[in-house]
Amino acid sequence: MIIYWCLLILMSLASFAIAQDIPSPPRKPVIIDTDIFSDVDDVGSLAVANVLHNYGLADLIGVAVNTQSKYGALAVSVANTYFGNDDIPIAAIHPLTDETFVDTWEFVLSEYASKIAHNWPRSLNDSSATPTPVDLYRSALSTAEDKSVTLVSLGFLTNLAALLRSAPDDASPLAGPALVSAKVKELVVMGGQYPLGWEFNFAGSDPESTAYVVSSWPRDVPVTYSGVELGQNILSGQGLADRAPADSPVLAAYQWYVGRCSTVRESWDPITTLYGMLGLDGSRELGVDKLFAYANEIGYNGVAADGTNAWVNDSSITNQHWLKLADGVTNSSVAQLLTQLFAHDPAAKSCSTHELQALFG
Repeated sequence: MIIYWCLLILMSLASFAIAQDIPSPPRKPVIIDTDIFSDVDDVGSLAVANVLHNYGLADLIGVAVNTQSKYGALAVSVANTYFGNDDIPIAAIHPLTDETFVDTWEFVLSEYASKIAHNWPRSLNDSSATPTPVDLYRSALSTAEDKSVTLVSLGFLTNLAALLRSAPDDASPLAGPALVSAKVKELVVMGGQYPLGWEFNFAGSDPESTAYVVSSWPRDVPVTYSGVELGQNILSGQGLADRAPADSPVLAAYQWYVGRCSTVRESWDPITTLYGMLGLDGSRELGVDKLFAYANEIGYNGVAADGTNAWVNDSSITNQHWLKLADGVTNSSVAQLLTQLFAHDPAAKSCSTHELQALFG
């Protein structure tokens, strides 16, 4: 049951620390690289990141978009603004397009990014005014403490490939690989299937960048993969309309995307973000047991030119892993935790009776 206590303990401890003037521990800086556009779980991920950022469990220092629609950055701005974090830098690939999402696979899912961009407040008025992802990465990393930043990749690896290929500039005298090696603590990637298989983030749009990043990533920087199989059966968003504020863009995005009065969706990106923010051990100071565990001890990820991947066992490499749920943690318990994070009211300072009932229901 400890997993259900996490938000209550989180909120009460944060309030206690403020009241007692207790110094907060250093927050882990995190940059999220999202393909927000064709799946609503990216909005869920931004909700998770913003809520944990607001309660001091991590420091969201930037969001890069790895799809080219102008509505991606605008949708990110809506989410950040809703949670009171409109000052978090956002970057987008240039040139931008006016593309909106059309589900040409199953003709079931619907567009949400342009809708929330046009119907909710946001601090970003024009996506073309954003820096490029490489500029954001180099600027943020250059000023960070050594080995401190966690990068969370939710989508295509296009931006990370560009970072690795980047040359020294005014932000840093280090080229991309050296800058990553100096400043990045861990790369967390939602991509691939484990121990082997095909997955869309790796193979669907930019397999060349996938293969390049996976093979060229500095070997001294740990990489953790969250495979398609992990999030496939964690169905979050159940009852979101009963829990979220009526004016929540997170709720609206899920309703528009999933459709037919449902808000239930697989949780590929949200669980990757949850791990990226909290790490393998969860949050011990808050009494939250570990949610995830490593599924392997040795080896590395191998990616073919078409984006398919297969794990290679190699006892000389021990800092690359793929995730599974920790013993005793269930798909449904993680799904409920994610849903509660999606539904969080930015105006709430503590858990209400209704929220507690939702947590224990």
